[in-house]
Amino acid sequence: MTVGHADYQGDVNIGFFGIVTEETVLLAEGFKKSEFFGDSQDIRLAGTDLIGIFAAGNSNGVLVPEVITEHEEEVLEEKGIDFKVLETDYTALGNLVLCNDNGCFISKNLEDRKEEISEFLDVPVESGTVAGLDIPGSCGAATENGVLLHRNASETELRKVEEALQAEGDVGTVNFGSPYVHSGVLADSEDLLVGNDTTGPEVQRIQESLDLL
Repeated sequence: MTVGHADYQGDVNIGFFGIVTEETVLLAEGFKKSEFFGDSQDIRLAGTDLIGIFAAGNSNGVLVPEVITEHEEEVLEEKGIDFKVLETDYTALGNLVLCNDNGCFISKNLEDRKEEISEFLDVPVESGTVAGLDIPGSCGAATENGVLLHRNASETELRKVEEALQAEGDVGTVNFGSPYVHSGVLADSEDLLVGNDTTGPEVQRIQESLDLL
């Protein structure tokens, strides 16, 4: 297992600029650590580099919002990325969806798309909050075997997410105290990339939570 620190053009919130699954790595154009996870695809979404804000997914595919352009859809198709445009008023899907290849935990704002998400990602879907916030995607990071949640997530919330994703986990922070762990983590079952401000103790907690030791 490999661990590294990175930023994106000086921004330590690397989770904003990519998504990593067991099958697919999508990163903003110019990500200096794009080789970290092996083969990666450099893209833009909604005319921005904010891949991790707008997209979420697992090995079965990637959910993207209606605000992506026709050209961006063509690029995803050309790169062989299996994607689904989710018709919803909520465009920041990366903030609302936390998933792995075992399950998915979504914001209650996406309840009306629950069956659609489940069918596309081919996993069971549950909904709820993390740390009392209706943005589980922002408040969590997950691999196949582990999950890390916002430091203020309750025991009940942690158990619900663990059950949904069929993975054990814990709470923690990234980038010297940020509780929005999605913002500072890119990980699969073999590699972990964290924001440059993430401390040694934080890395240890992230590794333990994501079962990457």
